Amino acid sequence: MVWWMNHNPSKQKEGVFNGLETKNDTVYETINIMYDCHNVSYDRYDIRALVNAGVNIINVDMTIHDNGFFQQIKIAVDLFEKIPQIMPSLYIPVGLSVTISALNPIDLDDRVDIIILKDVTSTNQLREFKKQNKKLSSMTILLWPPSLGIVDLNELIKARKPVFYMHPDIVEDYYEGPSNDRELLTQVRELITNRFDGVILKNHGKQPPIAFIQSFVSATEILENETNLTADYFNKSFPLLLPVLQPYSVALAASIAAVTCGAKAIFVLTSTGSSAKDLSCSAPPCRVLAITRNEKCARRMHLYRKIMPLLYREKRLGSWQEERLARTAFGVKFCIKCGLLDFNAKLVVLAPDDQGTAYCNGFQIFTVLHIMNFYLCEKGI
Repeated sequence: MVWWMNHNPSKQKEGVFNGLETKNDTVYETINIMYDCHNVSYDRYDIRALVNAGVNIINVDMTIHDNGFFQQIKIAVDLFEKIPQIMPSLYIPVGLSVTISALNPIDLDDRVDIIILKDVTSTNQLREFKKQNKKLSSMTILLWPPSLGIVDLNELIKARKPVFYMHPDIVEDYYEGPSNDRELLTQVRELITNRFDGVILKNHGKQPPIAFIQSFVSATEILENETNLTADYFNKSFPLLLPVLQPYSVALAASIAAVTCGAKAIFVLTSTGSSAKDLSCSAPPCRVLAITRNEKCARRMHLYRKIMPLLYREKRLGSWQEERLARTAFGVKFCIKCGLLDFNAKLVVLAPDDQGTAYCNGFQIFTVLHIMNFYLCEKGI
């Protein structure tokens, strides 16, 4: 997840980011933040405030709200994307999700990136839902089980469904408690320790809880930096039952390579997001930048922990080797601009060896300096 911030000393906001001194736009890595909109008026500036604070998925619960409210939120998100952004050369993907009931499905348009499906109690019920709703079955579906006591709950999530945390009163407790920042650090530590992919925030107030979201991002940044992720990497990894599918085994190998060589980042070139999902599952201790040409894919990849989606919009080059180098250089230039990498940093590039390959089947280890030298030589500069 990426948090974009343009510091304005004359308009400092509340929370632990108060007084942060920087002249440059800053990117913070944190777990994903899904914001559940309630029945109040949201415009594009509310959406921008939420996104700039750290939210990357906007959700509407269609079991509570009507289609009119959903259309209001969708229009606000679309208008937000037309506002001049902090980093105008980059597309900031904002996922749009809806919560529906498996017992009462509804039609959804193509702008919806994620479905949160309620009232699913078994794998058979999920299969039947997909069978009866062909259009919805092709979309990204998360599950909201009615209880944790479902007999085959592990079967429902074994396909690497992202796991989000929700505490109904987490926002209200923050504003009411006398030691709110300390308590928030304790809660966020639990999320990081248990490797949740994200958190769902509900707010019953009239204004978006910007101060809380900023403090949540700050707490995540502090605790991620304090944790020795490399030392914990293999302890947190789980045994794999053979045979391991090749796409996942390559992603796992790239993750291990990043650990052993001390890489600061993994770049994955993806069109569907599947390779980025596999990398998230392998839990590398460094950040993962997923470079894609697909806007919907970029928005959907916010579901997975540690994934930073970057949308690449340049003209497609003739050969895959040129295209692969250009996309990698695009990611490198972004990281240098934001201070995420320096020229001596190592990185692992996970990509298909040919444009027609259906998944990322190989990886290479480079330094940032080598990538930029190769790219400039290719350009004849």
